[in-house]
Amino acid sequence: MSAFKILVTSQKGGVGKSTVSANLAAYLRRQGQSVTLVDFDTHGSSSTWLNRAPNIGIVVQHHILPLDQGGNRPILDARLHLRRAASSSDIVICDLTWTDSIAGELMFEYDLVVVPTSVSEIELVATSGFLNRHRWVFDSAIHTPPTLLLCPTRVRNEQMQGDTFTKQRFPVSFMLAPPVLEAQSARESFERGYLMDLPDECGASFIEFGKAVCTAREMRASAQGMRQTTASTRINTLNGVRSSHQSNALNMPAKNLLGRTSTLSNQYSVLGRHRLHKVEENAPAPTQAPANTTKTVTPANAPSVQEAESVTSMGIPQFLKRMSMGMLSK
Repeated sequence: MSAFKILVTSQKGGVGKSTVSANLAAYLRRQGQSVTLVDFDTHGSSSTWLNRAPNIGIVVQHHILPLDQGGNRPILDARLHLRRAASSSDIVICDLTWTDSIAGELMFEYDLVVVPTSVSEIELVATSGFLNRHRWVFDSAIHTPPTLLLCPTRVRNEQMQGDTFTKQRFPVSFMLAPPVLEAQSARESFERGYLMDLPDECGASFIEFGKAVCTAREMRASAQGMRQTTASTRINTLNGVRSSHQSNALNMPAKNLLGRTSTLSNQYSVLGRHRLHKVEENAPAPTQAPANTTKTVTPANAPSVQEAESVTSMGIPQFLKRMSMGMLSK
């Protein structure tokens, strides 16, 4: 089985890209996966974090791309390091601050592109512009496009009630990850520990984000399996026609990613519904209720009690509710 390759990127600093890269590597390593982090950034923040934090078995590499040389040299170097890392790991995570000197074709090397963004209006405008310049990658009918996962980061509690996310129109389809909350404890964890170990809302929010990445991986693998076994799907893809499975599972417009009638935050996304479906599949069969007891009717899409408790404690951002009403379109 080939390695699952993740690119964590944005064109702006200060959005938590290195924090997401380092801590996602740690989260996936704790799930029993062999993980390599390839840090392409000059400052090497994510690789420094992992090298100084407690060692949990992540392979850490720091390679500075020759961006000043221009041409194809940066993308050729990036491909070389990526493929070497992929030959010996289950998962490779690359931390890269994107610049115009990097050819967009590099994104085709990855299965998942994670774009961290704050929820401030100015940051969302910049993120939308970045995605617009590379929409040909995510809309490609010639190459298999990477799955795009937008991750709200450093979100403060008061921003959970805002509507800045719904004001910005995004040019491509994407999956929306649960927000990673801002906390002083996260800053104190730099080079000392991992966000998933924090006993607060920030730690819980990062765990939810990690679960979303795992779900996106499962969904992509499922879609790829269907493409490989269904000839008509391959033909339609080559002709630029999205298969129904692709459009629903991987490239659904953001306005359709969120449920309308759910009461739990993780049910607002395709990722959440997929997770709940897996929980339902693995749940033990209900036992026969005694005749003299009142029968409780449970909705077919309801999560387990443990899943519900872990999610309801997170709360539901208002911008997710507004997005579920179709206020955001391509």
